[in-house]
Amino acid sequence: MARTKWLKIRVSDQEITDIKKRAGQHDTSNYVRRLVLDQPVSAPKPKHKKIVHSADPELVRAINRIGININQIAKQTNTGQEVGNSVLMALLNLQTTLDKALASSMPDDR
Repeated sequence: MARTKWLKIRVSDQEITDIKKRAGQHDTSNYVRRLVLDQPVSAPKPKHKKIVHSADPELVRAINRIGININQIAKQTNTGQEVGNSVLMALLNLQTTLDKALASSMPDDR
């Protein structure tokens, strides 16, 4: 069925916040339409909370610098320039070190 008519209502800031919270991941228009027309509304899917880990800002900057260097090496390699064995060995050692550091910093409940 084509929906060609508009139904406009005024709500307060608190009311729109409450409606959107109750709608969850449902489209707000469909949610309100179903409520008004006494149609069943399925329970909204719970929103997944984003887990934010705190990190030492200096560590983040250091890892960023490492990433920049790795990107420069990748660019050099992709343009056909030869990368020396010492650079490749340093990258392997860096990967091993980063893997160990990451493993020791992550909780075991993953």
